[in-house]
Formats: sequence, C-alpha cells, structure tokens
Amino acid sequence: MQGAQHFIARSIEAGPLRLDLFYRDAALGERWLALHPREFALLWRLAETPGRTVSQRALLADVWRLTIEPGTNRIAVHVARLRRKLASVHLDAMIATDGSGYRLDPARVPHSGLDSAATIGDEDRYLIVTDKRRESATMATQADGQQDIGAKAPRVETDLCENGVMHVRLNRPDKMNALDPAMFEAIIAAGEALMERKDVRAVVLSGAGRSFCAGLDTSSFARSPDANEPKLTDRTHGDSNKYQQVATVWRKLPMPVIAALHGVCFGGGMQIASGADIRVAAPDTRMAIMEMKWGLVPDMGGYQLWRGLVRDDVLRELVYTNREFSGEEALALGLATHVVDDPLAKATEIAATIAQRNPDAVRAAKRLHNHMHDETGADLLMAESVEQSGVIRQPNQIEAVMAGMAKRAPEFGDAS
Repeated sequence: MQGAQHFIARSIEAGPLRLDLFYRDAALGERWLALHPREFALLWRLAETPGRTVSQRALLADVWRLTIEPGTNRIAVHVARLRRKLASVHLDAMIATDGSGYRLDPARVPHSGLDSAATIGDEDRYLIVTDKRRESATMATQADGQQDIGAKAPRVETDLCENGVMHVRLNRPDKMNALDPAMFEAIIAAGEALMERKDVRAVVLSGAGRSFCAGLDTSSFARSPDANEPKLTDRTHGDSNKYQQVATVWRKLPMPVIAALHGVCFGGGMQIASGADIRVAAPDTRMAIMEMKWGLVPDMGGYQLWRGLVRDDVLRELVYTNREFSGEEALALGLATHVVDDPLAKATEIAATIAQRNPDAVRAAKRLHNHMHDETGADLLMAESVEQSGVIRQPNQIEAVMAGMAKRAPEFGDAS
C-alpha cells in the first residue's frame, strides 16, 4: 500500500500555480486561493491535460460523475467562479473557452507574485493535517483580492438583506475560524444581538475562507485559568455557560437559523453548526465530534442539540471514536439536512423562502420544535393550541390568506 501511494499525485503545477490534492486548493507562492471544491476539481482536471481542450461532456463525467447535463449550466457557472478567483491574482486568462469545452493554457499569463497570507500557527496544525511536510502551508481568505484581514477585522460579520435575511459570517479565515476567546465573545454577541430583532425573518450562518469552523484554537487555551474566570458549572448565560452559549444561542433565537458548512467543521464548530435549525453541507466537508481525541467530552451544548438528529448508538460511536466523516455521510447520519455543491447559496435560498412566510407562525413553529423533546404529550398538545391562538386571525396570518388567494407575494409586517 505504501508503495502504491507514490503513483498518486499529491500536487501538480499549473503554470505559476501549485495545485494541492490534500488541501483541494491552489497556491501562488505562499498564497492560497481558497477555491470551492468544484472549482478546484475543475482546475485539477484541466491541469492534467494542459493545452488540450476538455469537452463539457468529459468535465461532467470526470468532475460531476454525470453522463448528461440535467437541465443546468453548472459547468459554465463554476468556470465563471473559478475565473473570478484567478482574476484576483491576474491569472484568469489561463482558462480558455474553446468551442464546447475549456482549456488550461498557462503560457497565456506571466508569473505573478502575491503578498504572503498569514501562516498556520502550531496550534492549528492538528486541526488540518498530519503530514508534516504540509504543516507549514499558508492560507488565504475566501474574499478575492483581499489583503490579510489581520486583527482589525471583526471576528463576526453581519449583513441584513432587504428580504429580512440576516447573514452572520464567522470571520477568522486565516485560522479557519478556530475558536479563541475573542471568537467566543464575538459569536455570542452576534447571536444575542438578534434575540429581540423583530425585522429579521431568518439567519444564514457561515464561515469565511476555506472552512466553516475548525474547532478550538488550542494556543489560546493552553494557559492557566484566571482565578476570576467562572467555573464551567456556573450558568453565565441563562441555562448555559459561555462555551455552551456559543452553540445554543442559535437554537434559542426566535427565528430559524440555516448553517452553511464547507471545508472543516470539527469539535466546537460541529456543535455550533448543530445549534442551527437546518444544516447545508458541501459533499466533501470534513466533519467530526473531535473532543475525545483530546481526552475531553463534547460540552458546548452538543448533547442537548443532537437530540432528535442522530440515532443514539450512532452518536455514541461518533463521540467515542471522534472519527471524521464527510458532508455526504452527515446527511445519512442526520447531521446535515442537505448536501449540495454550493451550501451558502442553498442556505440563502432556504432562508429567502422562509422570509416569505408569516413570521409570527414561523417563530411559533420554532418554539414548538424547541419543546418537542422536553414536553409530555399532553403539554405539547396544549402548546400547539396556545401558539395557534396567538397566530390565527392576526394581521400577518390574514395577509398570508389574502396573498394566497390573490396569487401574489405577501407583504408581512415585522414579527409581533
């Protein structure tokens, strides 16, 4: 087996770019481009035969494992996205359109230099690779052409769209959004700031850069605890401590939360994702309940959040062994709702659909869902009736009926 591995290319050159199969990304010098998995797969396939046109049919077969295009223009869309990423480093001319196919032509562009991105620190290496030859690799942000954001950028970015969908983005891409004290505080603050927002219909939770969240940044916690720090058993946030609140706050929000997962989703990142109502993952997302690897138990709200998602014996195996699984397997296990090539686009689509529903009814439904595993049958029946009494014949419910009868888009007011 060890000898056979020598025949598998770990990296190939594409002009000035180096394509790394382990990271599924391309680097120019010390700068990584943060390619989407499909973008990387396209680039790798074209780089295997530089200067030769690869037909769309061949790309469908080799990259998507499809024999026909099922009524979409997925190849053109991903090629356009790949070119935008390459344009940020002035290499977009490498991808040439040739009839009904595409060609990688490295000779069309000169070698370009880039500013180096931040280097992965020792504390993050265990989260990414075990091959020490790769541990000194550098990472880039997912934003095309951006400089290293450094410490000045907010750890969490928020953006409210006109349709009432709030985008919340973990923003520490140089560390794969690993959780240090500042990240804990910023994530909790972002979640709690939404608690009283009547104008927000749904939340999309994602991670900037190459991953959703790689888990704990161990360098930040490899220190003696401050004598004034609360104990883990102190309930500093209602029913949770700080480390639990970073995940449970998303379940506590009155509006639905849809998490978009890509890259790495380990440990604490897995538990934050589990706080969402819905999880959309890329097929090759690397996921794990990682705590047992470090001799710990999952204690960021996971056990509360996993109820109803994962079969008990399956959850035990994942916790006891801390084995890694893919986004595709997560769908079968119950830890992902959808698996798609572009999880952020799908999560945004779901949120936009929810935003077109009666916000009072959506919030009432979330409250019922949150109590499903705690209430007795009789109490849950009564809770349904109480919630319905608070919704029926109210302005937003009447608008839902009127819009449906008129076959027009509803115009709801803010949640009551």
